[in-house]
Amino acid sequence: MSMFRDFESITKSMGELPASPIVATKLLELLRKPDLKIKELANAVSLDPVISARLMRMANSVFYQQVKQVSTVDRAIIVVGENVLKNLALEYSLRSTSKTYGIMERKIWENSIGCAVACRMLADRLTSIDKNVAYLAGLQHHIGKVVMVNRDKDLYKEVLRIVDSGKGQLRDVERGLFAYSHEVVGAALLDHWNYPKTIVEVTLHHHDFDRQRIGNDEIFTFCAIVSLSSDFCRHFGIGYAEEAKIDLTLSRGALALEANPMIIEELAEKFYPEFVKERNLFLS
Repeated sequence: MSMFRDFESITKSMGELPASPIVATKLLELLRKPDLKIKELANAVSLDPVISARLMRMANSVFYQQVKQVSTVDRAIIVVGENVLKNLALEYSLRSTSKTYGIMERKIWENSIGCAVACRMLADRLTSIDKNVAYLAGLQHHIGKVVMVNRDKDLYKEVLRIVDSGKGQLRDVERGLFAYSHEVVGAALLDHWNYPKTIVEVTLHHHDFDRQRIGNDEIFTFCAIVSLSSDFCRHFGIGYAEEAKIDLTLSRGALALEANPMIIEELAEKFYPEFVKERNLFLS
């Protein structure tokens, strides 16, 4: 059965959509420039007072151990680096899409950060895929859940209650109560935001990536990375009520990537501390 792809109908049915992350989009465009100047980045960051304030706090945090206090956006960018800046903007845009922010939203946010970190690590060690694009794919793969929570938080709590009680699979229950499941809603939103088509496709297919095995190797590999990253989060209980100890070397994503079990085990050992470091940076 083909995937429903009438994104316009989906976005219309979801009510008021979150605003496009303008600053993050602008930063992504700038970071693709081969002759990028720090001043251009600083000007873009300065358009959003929240991002610039958090950037300054990060640059002056104990993590970076600067001898002299960082007092300008230009210097802060040099201290934290372009990738951390981009991740900060994307993370902020993800959190800012939520109308409310409670335990459920916190779990979605932490799961997104965890998946993004795992995607970056896995892409770097196991594939030739750009690790920063993989980070973005992991960060946004559950953006559809944010939209559904915004539309009706109590109804999405009911989705989770049914799933937690063992009475249905997540996407089936989502379709029953919202008409669409989170990956379709997420892909529709990212398409509405004019995100790169690769990220839209990965968001759409991260659960059924086996269908992409023939004819689209890049999307298949991307989705396998996201799937394995999601299992990393499940294994450590990131975004879940409790840990679900699973054999990561035998997960769908690991098998699809034909990953060396020793590398998976090595990355699993490094993953949680890396996640905590990233989460704490964003909370600084």
